[in-house]
Amino acid sequence: MAQSKGTDVVIQLLDQALKAGLTAKYVMFDTWFSNPHQIVQIRQRGLNVITMVKKSSKITYEFEGKRMNVKQIFNACKKRRGRSRYLLSVPVKVG
Repeated sequence: MAQSKGTDVVIQLLDQALKAGLTAKYVMFDTWFSNPHQIVQIRQRGLNVITMVKKSSKITYEFEGKRMNVKQIFNACKKRRGRSRYLLSVPVKVG
């Protein structure tokens, strides 16, 4: 594992934990692991994903029926009075 990419090791460790009998409904991680490929691999194991997504114009997600990058999603969501615009939680589709 020492020579593997960190994103690949996460999936290997997750598989080992599930094989050992650990149960979970969600996997939560930071932006470093939040790429669509990683999220799809975790969802294929029957787990939901909670993560902050990377700000990248190259990565798009489906939000309200449209493919958008993170900046476009932020712009589509109205700021709520008294709340930071960046404290935003919205469901998106990946893949």
